Amino acid sequence: MDKLHFDRTDYSVVVKNRAPPPSSWKWEIYRAGRSSPVKQSSVFFHTMVTANRAGKEALKQLLGKLR
Repeated sequence: MDKLHFDRTDYSVVVKNRAPPPSSWKWEIYRAGRSSPVKQSSVFFHTMVTANRAGKEALKQLLGKLR
């Protein structure tokens, strides 16, 4: 059976404000065509920048597992 086509660009990190300050930010990983995240952070971050960095690292790890 052929492997399903895997396209890295189908996945993206989105940072959302999900709680009151000071730790408001979470990252979520979405796949094209899906309205719910395939993975999301279990912790909240103080800034959008730190959430984005952590989300990009999580996406990198997820894509490594999908190969």
